Amino acid sequence: MSFAHAAAAETSVCNLSAWSTDPDPNGLAVRSGPGTGHAVIARLPPPGGVAGYDHAAEVTITGSQNGWFRISDAIVMDYEGDKPDKVLFKGEGWVSGRYLGLLLNAPTLHRGPSPDAPVVAQLSFIAPDGSAIGPDSYTVRLRACKGDWVEVDASFEDRYVHGWATRTCSSQVTTCP
Repeated sequence: MSFAHAAAAETSVCNLSAWSTDPDPNGLAVRSGPGTGHAVIARLPPPGGVAGYDHAAEVTITGSQNGWFRISDAIVMDYEGDKPDKVLFKGEGWVSGRYLGLLLNAPTLHRGPSPDAPVVAQLSFIAPDGSAIGPDSYTVRLRACKGDWVEVDASFEDRYVHGWATRTCSSQVTTCP
C-alpha cells in the first residue's frame, strides 16, 4: 500500500450553511468527490439573477476534506416572500471552499474548533473613521469545518485574519441571531 493511500484524508463532519460566490458564468461545479479529479455532477448558477432571484445559491454543508465541502442540497431562497424556494441540487456532492461565503457573527476567531481554544483574532473594532466594524463586515474564504465550527480566512479592507468561528449565518439579506 502506498503512503498516499495510507494517509488518505478523512472527512470532517459538520452542520453549516453557506452560499456560492463563484462568478463563473458556467456556474459552481458540484463534484462527485473532494477534488478536481472527480466528475462534475451538477452546476450551481453564479450569484445574481439565479432562477429569477437576485441571490446566490445556498448550500447545506455536511462535511469537509482538504478545502472541499460536502453538500447535501443547494437552493435559492425566496427572501421576498412571494415565490417558493428553488431547489437546484439534492443529493451528495462536493464544492471548493474557495467559492463559498457566509457571515460571521461571533466577535472572535479561535485557534481551533472549540470555545476553549485560544482566541487568535478580535473581529469587532472601531475603524479610523470612527465607524464600528463587526464580524459580519468581513469577507471569508472557507477552509474546513467541524460540527458547527468553520475554519476561515477573513478579510476586511487591509486586515487579514485566520481562525475558527462558530455562530455563522448564510442569510444574504440580514444577519442571523
